[in-house]
Amino acid sequence: MSFEVKSGFTKERKIRINSDQTTSFLWEGENVLSTPSLISEIEETCRLLLKEQFISDPNWDSVGTLVDVRHIAATSVGAEVLLKSKVILVNGKRIMFEVKAFDNLEKIAEGRHERFIINIPEFKDKFNVKRNKLGI
Repeated sequence: MSFEVKSGFTKERKIRINSDQTTSFLWEGENVLSTPSLISEIEETCRLLLKEQFISDPNWDSVGTLVDVRHIAATSVGAEVLLKSKVILVNGKRIMFEVKAFDNLEKIAEGRHERFIINIPEFKDKFNVKRNKLGI
């Protein structure tokens, strides 16, 4: 199947930070947005851009293959975060995004994220073969 993903397409998404998305080692009580949680939200924003604008077939989706993000400012539980993604490069099924995140005061992250468009049944079959070879 061919997908006509085009550079320049964007998606913005707002989220509210909850206590499940924070670090637990800095001090007692609710803490700051963790980098892994931030990256997870960035990845989902890029995935949704592809699903909403280019991939309508439920047998197709995308997986993350590269994350190059600087987490540059702390954000608290309860804060609203604006996530922005923009397609900047398309190479077949490999899509590169420029990504940014902001709280209500400042930019909190910036970088790049790459995703690869997959056929879910084929991906699952390859994954199951690997699991069997690993004896899992």
